[in-house]
Amino acid sequence: MNGWMGNLLRVNLTTKTSSIESSEKYFKYIGGKGMANRIMYDEVPVGTDPAAPENKIVFAVGPNTGSSAPCSGRITISSLSPFTKYNAIVDAHMGGDTAVRMKNCGFDAMIIEGASDAPVYIYVNDDKIEIRDASHVWGKTTSDTTAILTKETDPSSNVVSIGPAGEALLNLSCVMTGIGHCGGGGLGKVFGSKKLKAVVFNGTKGTEIADPKRVVELNKYVIGDLMGSNNNHVVPTVAQSWSEYENTSTRWTGHPGMTWGAAEGGPIDTGESAPGQPTLIGYRCQKAVKDHGAIAEKYTVKMTGCAMCPIRCYGSLFIPQMEKATGVVGSHSNTCLGNRGCGIASLVKNVKDVEEEGDGKLIANTYAAIFADDMGLWDNYGELNATLTYFLKDDAKLLKQIMTEEEYNALDWSKRENGDLSFINDFIACILNPNHSLHNLGMGAYYVDQKYHDILGDDYLHSQALGLWGPIGGKRHHGNECAAQVGQLTNIIYNRDGMCHTIVNITGSGLPYAIQKTIVEDLFGEGCLDAPKDYTPMNESKARFAKFGIMRQVLHDSFTLCNWVWPMTFSPRKERGYKGDLSVEAQYMSAITGQEWSEEELDHAVERCIQLHRAMTVKAAGTTDMRNNHDVISNFIFDMDPDKQPFTPGTVKLEREDWQKALTMFYQQFGWDPTTGAPTRETLEKFDLKDVADDLEALNLLP
Repeated sequence: MNGWMGNLLRVNLTTKTSSIESSEKYFKYIGGKGMANRIMYDEVPVGTDPAAPENKIVFAVGPNTGSSAPCSGRITISSLSPFTKYNAIVDAHMGGDTAVRMKNCGFDAMIIEGASDAPVYIYVNDDKIEIRDASHVWGKTTSDTTAILTKETDPSSNVVSIGPAGEALLNLSCVMTGIGHCGGGGLGKVFGSKKLKAVVFNGTKGTEIADPKRVVELNKYVIGDLMGSNNNHVVPTVAQSWSEYENTSTRWTGHPGMTWGAAEGGPIDTGESAPGQPTLIGYRCQKAVKDHGAIAEKYTVKMTGCAMCPIRCYGSLFIPQMEKATGVVGSHSNTCLGNRGCGIASLVKNVKDVEEEGDGKLIANTYAAIFADDMGLWDNYGELNATLTYFLKDDAKLLKQIMTEEEYNALDWSKRENGDLSFINDFIACILNPNHSLHNLGMGAYYVDQKYHDILGDDYLHSQALGLWGPIGGKRHHGNECAAQVGQLTNIIYNRDGMCHTIVNITGSGLPYAIQKTIVEDLFGEGCLDAPKDYTPMNESKARFAKFGIMRQVLHDSFTLCNWVWPMTFSPRKERGYKGDLSVEAQYMSAITGQEWSEEELDHAVERCIQLHRAMTVKAAGTTDMRNNHDVISNFIFDMDPDKQPFTPGTVKLEREDWQKALTMFYQQFGWDPTTGAPTRETLEKFDLKDVADDLEALNLLP
């Protein structure tokens, strides 16, 4: 089956059995997120506890996975949320090699159900499935688990594992793939509740492609004419001989004179990588410098990344003096918040430099990152650190109220003051201990508030310090600071942080605003893109733009593609007028499957996935009133910059009445009831979801 493998693997941890079924009935949901959500809808009853054996974990990929399309090495892992209100459906998206390796085993999806009575791991060796004892790796770090399990299976195996955080059933725990790769955020607890330490994939099959020649030509076109750097930033930070513009805020950081300073054999100059030079594209993103600052250049070994990705946004560092200072080898590879180790480096004050100015902070971040990855600790896009900081402020006033005197005095607080990084180990050990008061701070902000509302009051969930998009506990993953109402609207669909980069890829591209505006208005209408910090009231063009942001993110999580790079809205080529090509995903779908797909047909399939997800959220919340029970956003978004009025230059704050107008317009874009924001029967049936409409009607959940 071109693009799809046609098989679904089911593993039952209670009975220690496995079976293989056809996946074909899920093809209309594209794959990945869409497929996984439909499986969860069909098989997990509403109201299921995320830690109960009845909850399931679904790994899923799409027809594009493993096709060689650039940035197609993504996988979706779906389950019920342990960390946000309603315990509704959430999707974790993971890079590395897992997606390709699972597909090479012959599967579009894997369902893990039931629960083991003792630690196990699943070994998927092509179509040979084993449920093996994992008692020897239970309690071990993710990196040690990876080393042990690759040794006892196959050196080329891909390992997805939890660390002690998931074993401790901490809500803010994740699954990790490889060593230092991005994890499946928030689902470590679900693995731990099933006594599932790891899943190991060792696949040798390939993906059948209908028109390989066409795929190769598309790859050349995308890499040569459309693709910029990380987040598809199409303007370099430093002027280059070929570039018309430069912008210091972009992620096209490579340039002549900037090196991989610790590369094997000596420094490698990242140089120029003009459009049309595919062999140099991997030098464009010096992400370690973007994350850590200029000092990281000296310690960068190379840039690495996920399967099928030419951009390489993972900074691989080696800091020799770190081992001498901390006892931990200073070798690490990660990106974005992963490079900051959930932000837990900030637990320690007054960090001292070791050999040169600034290396103390770099060492602290790297130490914390290694520790967090090993523990399988998840940051919830910075929420964990924000919560810890909130409780530690004012001489730990709040912390002292939730800890016993014995617990508080057992920690050596002088370590924190003196920059001793071992304080991180001591503090996080308390969070990982289910019998310790600090364990509660790893529940996720919503549940922290539920437990401690009497001392936190009404401000905590709505505070700018915490930075949630809304009080259900989802972290703002680019919001009103990114294209005003448009960026904020891209969060409310989800039951966690939105992880949607479609819009920020546009506003952060580096192109002058006038060029961005011309291209984007041609797509969505006049007034869809405001100038930075110079916002205007809501309009229909903005609603269309916001819908596009979510549509492409869901497409990428289903197809699969990396939404950190895609879509190709802009191009780095001046001769194209910097205009990208949004038809490319449909062209790939056609070339891979052998069936011609138009953009409109692909959009219809994507919207089916979104309508299903929204219906699942309505069922989980038990109400049609999404406007007042799910889509509420944090007060700080309206109250920031108190000396400025909304829609005046210099602020990104929104206005409450205008936000309600934005919700109404956004609901109408998806055909939802404009008052409640719930899907109507007419809309659900339009997307072949009559059975879902019938289910909602039986529960009195149709508007």
